[in-house]
Amino acid sequence: LDLQFAGATSLDSRITFTRGSTATYFNSAGVLTTANNDVARFDYDPSTLAARGLLIEEARTNSIRNNTMQGAVAGTPGTLPTNWGGTALSTFGLTREVLGTGTENGITYIDIKVSGTTTSAVSLTSFLLCESNTQIAAANGQNWTASCYYRIVGGALSGFTAFLIGVDERDNTGALLTGSTQSILTVTTAALNTQRFAVSRTFSNASTAYTNIRTAFSIPISTAVDITLRIGLPQLEQGAFATSVIPTTTTALTRSADVASMTGTNFSSWFNAAGGTLFVSALFLQPLSATASRIAAISDNTNNNRLQLSTSTTSGGNVNFLVSDSGVAQANPLVGSTSTAGPHKSAGAYTTNSAQIAVNSALGTEDTSATIPTTLTTLNLGTTGNPNTIGNLWGQRISYYPVRLSNAQLQALTA
Repeated sequence: LDLQFAGATSLDSRITFTRGSTATYFNSAGVLTTANNDVARFDYDPSTLAARGLLIEEARTNSIRNNTMQGAVAGTPGTLPTNWGGTALSTFGLTREVLGTGTENGITYIDIKVSGTTTSAVSLTSFLLCESNTQIAAANGQNWTASCYYRIVGGALSGFTAFLIGVDERDNTGALLTGSTQSILTVTTAALNTQRFAVSRTFSNASTAYTNIRTAFSIPISTAVDITLRIGLPQLEQGAFATSVIPTTTTALTRSADVASMTGTNFSSWFNAAGGTLFVSALFLQPLSATASRIAAISDNTNNNRLQLSTSTTSGGNVNFLVSDSGVAQANPLVGSTSTAGPHKSAGAYTTNSAQIAVNSALGTEDTSATIPTTLTTLNLGTTGNPNTIGNLWGQRISYYPVRLSNAQLQALTA
């Protein structure tokens, strides 16, 4: 079996693919595009136009009700999009102007100009809030990620001592408890689709009841500023990293999980229970050391019986090959301290009394006593044996060999 996804335009007909919502991806021209329900996404890097492969993501919700600038009106100061707000910059001697809205490379944006000379210091003032401060419920201990596209289309960031995108923790009245802090983001005049910035935060205040996303900056007193910012498709989602953009107009929206699998004769025609090797080349949406991800599994569509390639945050971010029989882990060879650069090439091999893994030509420690499950019926792409557990990756290639390749072959295959 050899499934090539990077640069493909359609799925192999043997793969069953579902997703209960639309979803976005970048096409080969770098334009943000929407895929219909149950349509796979073959994504491209908007900066390099390199094919990234089949995008598999977990379900996520964009809690911002209006990230497509509905209700914005040009003027001085003009009208911000519905539900948006922010600090009155006139308090600091500055003028805010809404210059207009539009679409660049498929990304809906608003252009806002800030100009003047500060009459008092601006200290991480919330230039923009994309929601009201008591709209998005949150709680202590949760992970949230804010993301947004920014581009300079006039003037410069000169005079700014800080410019950031932040995730706020707010109490039950909407008052700010604490928020993310960053120095000046490296926003330039480059194309908007190449400048998506994101920040993640684990909430740590027991009084946290709400959250919000903000664009904020600091400027010393008596400083002249003149900048026009293009701001596109802000997103605030519960999770430890940013996922593909979810456009909204009037309400928060959820992108359903991508589920891809092979079953029935589409599976049994190539699978060998006595021994085999599962190979995957993939890129990940997040550093391996930060969040675990599922790569692929051969299973009975549960977690009880499976041959699974996945990542773990231990050992600096490893890839492991889990063999489970009747709910009991039989083997779990791994390769640790894996570089976050991709693609990652992983191969898990099995036969009687032998389970081994290789990642980017590095071998794990072979297990010589594993019982191999015999009731396997399904190939899960980007998931574990339980299809409700979704990985977050771009699958570039998945291959299966109906033999347990030698250790030397595993190293050569993943080099």
